[in-house]
Amino acid sequence: MALEDIFTALEEQAGEECAEILESAREQVSVIAEEAAEEAATIRNRRVENAERAATAVTGRQLNAARLEAKKRVASVKEAAVRDVYERALADLGKVRGAAGYEALFRDLAAEALEGVSGQLDVLVDPADAKLGEKVLADLAPGASVRGDISTAGGLVVVFEGGRIMRRNTLEDRLEKSRRWSQAQVAEMLFA
Repeated sequence: MALEDIFTALEEQAGEECAEILESAREQVSVIAEEAAEEAATIRNRRVENAERAATAVTGRQLNAARLEAKKRVASVKEAAVRDVYERALADLGKVRGAAGYEALFRDLAAEALEGVSGQLDVLVDPADAKLGEKVLADLAPGASVRGDISTAGGLVVVFEGGRIMRRNTLEDRLEKSRRWSQAQVAEMLFA
């Protein structure tokens, strides 16, 4: 019987060891499952955060693109309005010559263009202003030659220094300067 007791003792010991191994395995499975759940939650949270960041970035880019497009459209409309105003003003410049104050305006334009100028002067005017140009320049720049060689709604061009320097002071030039300044102001308001 001693052998039977040994086998029984071995079987009991083997059973206890199996039970211990199973219990240890269950504990390890529980720890592994808990760690896997935590890691899955971390991965899920990271992916959600990444997706939120990507969505925020895409939304931000789309919003910025929409804002830029809106600014471009507004700028285009404003530029078209400014351009239209100046085109109408340019068309109306032809009426200035027949207005009552044109001679005084021509005199002021000539005085401004002649300021600080000396020597041999050639003054170019529209043929319609040739007589007025001769009259005004006889007072402001005696000896200057007046030629009706340009086409303009009004004003003059003074050429001096042997043709190297030219001062343009026509109504079209004044209007163009005003237009460029206005467009710069509109652009500054839109994009500042």
